[in-house]
Amino acid sequence: MSASPSKSIEVLLTPQILHMLAKVYVPVLFPLTFLIVLLGLAVDRWLGLPDVMLASPLNWVVGGGLFLAGVVVWVIAYAAIVFQGGGSPSPTAGRTQQLVTTGIYSLCRYPSVHAKFLGVLGVGVALDSWSFTFLLCPLLLTGSLVEKLWRQEPQNHAVFGEDWLRYRERVPFFIPWRVFVPQRRSS
Repeated sequence: MSASPSKSIEVLLTPQILHMLAKVYVPVLFPLTFLIVLLGLAVDRWLGLPDVMLASPLNWVVGGGLFLAGVVVWVIAYAAIVFQGGGSPSPTAGRTQQLVTTGIYSLCRYPSVHAKFLGVLGVGVALDSWSFTFLLCPLLLTGSLVEKLWRQEPQNHAVFGEDWLRYRERVPFFIPWRVFVPQRRSS
């Protein structure tokens, strides 16, 4: 699935995504990210870290590029869940009905974590916070991965059963190894 502008808007306007945005992203994730950025900036000042990570306009370009890359991956991942999976990425907005194993989900089991990490990392770079970018973002990533491991993996097994076990055996948890280390084909 491509992330064309019209398909992106179609994804964002589905009831599943709007519900998830209204229940999870707007009231929880966006304010939490803002508060963690403020914490990162305060830690930067407390540690006496330099104010310039990159040349100031470059911060916005690199940070914006990371954020945009995160949005594109987020749209692709969530479009697959909505259109192929027949549900929502969030159980609060309607559980996915069909296990999605193709496209971006053939590379790793949780591509939306990559999307969120890129987006949050972009915010840290744009706002020139060393602590947020290099300390808090990795902690957020670790927390998100632990949540997937402890909560979502067992839930997916309970919902999708043997299909999930076969998928889990074939597709890596987070790092899309096949992108970096292609499998050798036997002749």
